Amino acid sequence: MLRNKSVRTRGWVVAFLASIVALPLLAGPASAAEDRTIAHEYGHDQFSVYLTGDEVRDGGDRDGQGFARLDFDPENERVCYVITWRRLEGEVTALHLHASPRRSDGPLWIDFFHHEYFDGERRTIASCVHSDRWKILAVINDPFDFYLAVHTTAHEASAIRGQLA
Repeated sequence: MLRNKSVRTRGWVVAFLASIVALPLLAGPASAAEDRTIAHEYGHDQFSVYLTGDEVRDGGDRDGQGFARLDFDPENERVCYVITWRRLEGEVTALHLHASPRRSDGPLWIDFFHHEYFDGERRTIASCVHSDRWKILAVINDPFDFYLAVHTTAHEASAIRGQLA
């Protein structure tokens, strides 16, 4: 039973990543509403997020850009992500979802990775993390109150960020 679940999970992650590869860097989907409708049929909610330094309240990396795709799965208490960034000053050290509306800073909600050191010039990372069901449902029910932030060695508070909705 455990092996079958592992195979299913691995297959789901591969399928998810394959669908992301088709997205051009920093190009948005034809219709975000269509993506969410399809995802909802499977009990998931998906978000496409553009990240810029302009969204960072107290500065940020004005030359940096990013694009992320998040898939929230409350049934399995899992959040999968694919993020691509480019032109970030310093090394990327963390990716977090924070709880706060636009133009405000808020507490860490979901930690995708931290204390890592990735090249800020250009990189794509994909993975899944565990998160409590109630946290995932809070995001799905009110995405306007959450933002994704990339932290770097040059901009520890936040280099680029983007609101989920």
